[in-house]
Amino acid sequence: MRAAILDLAGTTMADDGLVLDAVRVGLRAARVRLDGPRYPALDRQARATMDRSTLTVFGELLDGDMYRARRAEGAFARFLADAAAEGRVHEVDGAGEAVDALRDAGLPVVIVTGFPSSLRDVLIEALGWTARVDALFSPTDVGGRGLPDPALLQAALKRCDLAAEHVALAGDATADIEGAVRAGVALTVAVRGGAHSESRLRAAGADAVIDSVADLPSLLGLPS
Repeated sequence: MRAAILDLAGTTMADDGLVLDAVRVGLRAARVRLDGPRYPALDRQARATMDRSTLTVFGELLDGDMYRARRAEGAFARFLADAAAEGRVHEVDGAGEAVDALRDAGLPVVIVTGFPSSLRDVLIEALGWTARVDALFSPTDVGGRGLPDPALLQAALKRCDLAAEHVALAGDATADIEGAVRAGVALTVAVRGGAHSESRLRAAGADAVIDSVADLPSLLGLPS
């Protein structure tokens, strides 16, 4: 392998329910009653679509009303930015060391996420990773096309001047795996304990499943 592409929330950034809390804040901002009869179905839908473009997710949750979706996304982003400012954003245990091991072995590390680029940058700074990774990509960088659309990964490959057959991707959601398969990435690695079950991740096309992104260097045969 010559590079690694890593998902953000749930893979390298610990989630611990923070993202779903932000989804609920966004829905409230769009005047969705969380104690109403529709909310359980919306909650299930939000969980099922983790790691896609945040705006797309809210658009689908709100029946295509993009005015309300943008309002919801704004509230979502503010909640997570506030969480970062309050010190509630942390890396997954061992994630930083894994990134260092990959880069020490000569593999550039790219972070991808469905979050807007402005929020992504706030979260990366809160993690102390601004100088730790080589590139960052969000749907807003590729005309709003988030995973599983391969455009996000193709843009990352082009930026790093890499062929897909030389890249490994690790993520905790089916959108990560499906996007990697569609982009022709050489090795798609699913991370347990995130947005989706191991069975769903394998069905999406994962080549390997690991407990944590901290295990990625050893999977690739690198010192960890």
